[in-house]
Parts: sequence; structure tokens; C-alpha cells
Amino acid sequence: MIRQNRKKRARRKKVLIFVLMFLLLAAILVLVSITAFKLKKVQVSGNELYSDQQIKDSVLNDEYSWNSLYVVFKYRLFQTKKIPFIDEMEIELVSPDTIRIRVYEKAMIGYIAVNNQNVYFDKDGFVVEISKRQIKHVPKVDGIECRKVVVYEKLNLDDEKALSMLLTFSQQLTKYELVPKTIAFHDNGSLSADFGKIRAEIGDSDYLVEKVMRLDAVIPQLKGKKGTLHLENWTPLATDIIFEPG
Repeated sequence: MIRQNRKKRARRKKVLIFVLMFLLLAAILVLVSITAFKLKKVQVSGNELYSDQQIKDSVLNDEYSWNSLYVVFKYRLFQTKKIPFIDEMEIELVSPDTIRIRVYEKAMIGYIAVNNQNVYFDKDGFVVEISKRQIKHVPKVDGIECRKVVVYEKLNLDDEKALSMLLTFSQQLTKYELVPKTIAFHDNGSLSADFGKIRAEIGDSDYLVEKVMRLDAVIPQLKGKKGTLHLENWTPLATDIIFEPG
């Protein structure tokens, strides 16, 4: 009986030692996390619509964000609040005191002029920015009017069909990395795109996706030339594309 009690006490002592060692190790890990992973530097890249500070403020948004390890795991393990016009943000640990935020913004695919301001919109037709600045490689859209423009809201056009046509056309141009200087809507419901020396007459919304695909194939062949490319009558059965020089 005495021997059994001694064995029980020995087991209890071992368990107690194990628990104390575990708690000590946990305390050491917490201490290391607090001291070694204290966030001092944040690297931001890929952002154009938002400043570095705006990105930092959106990521480091709670009382524990001073800890670099916490910030990284928070954005990897939990659903975070979406930021307008940002598709995704990747956050990685560069060193114990430094994190890197890689921003993937939604692309602006065009702009319209309203009250001497440039109204930029994304692939879904939402207004990204209203300003006087001229952003490179974003085409101007002529021939459409907007009753009211509000940042973060969808373009409010009188003709919803025209908006659908514009977005489809602009998305396809972006897909093939075709960047016209201007896109124009005409009174007859057709549209055209000006690529500098080459003007492409697209026509109406019929076979719009296929027309842009053909445009992508033909444009490189016209390098150095000047004139009008006619795709307005293109169909899967009538595949002739006419180039009118001059």
C-alpha cells in the first residue's frame, strides 16, 4: 500500500513537472513572440489607387497589429473585410519585424468626362475615381452621358444596353492587352476604337467578343499604316475584314 502511494506521488510529480515545463515553454514562446516579432517596417507594393498609408491602415486595424506574426496569420486564416477596388492582398513575413503587403487592385478600363472631371470605372462599371488627373493606358469613352457619378457606385447611364456593350468591349480589349486612345459611341448604336493611326469600326453588339478577337489578330499586321479597319459587318459567315487606307 505504501509502495503504491509512492508510485502515485511519483506519477503526480512527473505530471506536475511536465505541466510546469509546458507552461514555461509557452511563456518563453509568448515572450519571444512579443519581443522578436514586434512590427517595425511595412513594405507595400502594387498599389496605385490607394496610398501606402491607406493600405497600412486597412491591414493594421486592431489592437494586436503591432505583432508581425499575428498580422500574417490573421490574413491567412480568417476572412477579412473587403476593400473597394482591391481584388486581393497578399501578406508575408519578410523578417521578424517586417511584413510585405502585395496589393492586387481592380483595373480601371476606361473613363468618361463629366463636368471637367475624369470619371474612371472598373470592369464591373463601378466608379473608381473622380479627378482631373490623366492616367496612362486608360482609354477615354466618348458619346455617352451619365446623369450622376458617385465614387464606389455604378455608372448611371440612360442607356443600360450601352453600358453593357461598353463593359463587354472594354473587358475584351483588356483581355487582349489592346489599349485604344478613345472608344466612341455613335448615334446609330455602333462603337469604334481609335488606336492612333488605326481606327477600328466595331459596329453594334453582335459578335462583339469575336470581333475583338479578330481585332487582336489584325492590328499587329497594320503596324506603320494609317487608315480605318472595318469590322462592323463581320459575322461567322461573312468573315471579310476590310482595311481602308488614309
